Amino acid sequence: MAQTAGDYFILKTGQRRDVVITGSDAKNLYYQTPSGNAPMPWSSIANWNLAERKGVREALAAVDAGKYAEALAVLKPLATSYLVLPSPWVQDAVVAVVRCHTELKQFTEANAVAKAFGEAQPTQLNRVKPFLAVGLAGEKKYDEAIAALAEVVKAAVGKLVLTPAEARMFGQAYLTLGDCFAGKGDEQKALECYLTTAVLYYQDDQSARVAQAKADELKKKLQPKTAKASDQ
Repeated sequence: MAQTAGDYFILKTGQRRDVVITGSDAKNLYYQTPSGNAPMPWSSIANWNLAERKGVREALAAVDAGKYAEALAVLKPLATSYLVLPSPWVQDAVVAVVRCHTELKQFTEANAVAKAFGEAQPTQLNRVKPFLAVGLAGEKKYDEAIAALAEVVKAAVGKLVLTPAEARMFGQAYLTLGDCFAGKGDEQKALECYLTTAVLYYQDDQSARVAQAKADELKKKLQPKTAKASDQ
């Protein structure tokens, strides 16, 4: 088992148990015992802690470096085991798994993880929607992708102070919107979306670089059209 220092749960009776948490589902938290995994009903638990597992930070960095298969090997088992637990590192890991499957064009797997995550932790669903929209855009289902991103875009309006997770979410959302509008032939809207990612959500370095490159390409394409329009 990976790093577990700090795992524990506190029963409603006040008793604390320092354990190795091995998984969970909607009804039980599972922990390691000499005879195997044992369940503890959530109804008996007052509080709990799941320590971040060894290798998670490195795997998340691998995602940002484009090493998606390498990251999946570490993060997928953890995301599967701890999906229902609202620990920040678990949430980051699950979002990264969806992103990795999307980048590897494994859209069925991405959708399956995202669906389970949304059911287990509904407040986190917006974080995976931008990556699900990538799959829709790849299938040229542009209107469906735009609709899927509507709530994410709404959440971005007027939000000036961002967490790294929010920057990634909004940056990917506008990048994908740009691809959708480009696919629909609305190059001006596509340019606006790409620039939104590059300028406002630059904290997401990877998405910002891609968006800036696409914006620069579109600017070159649009310049002759603009020049012709001004001459008329």
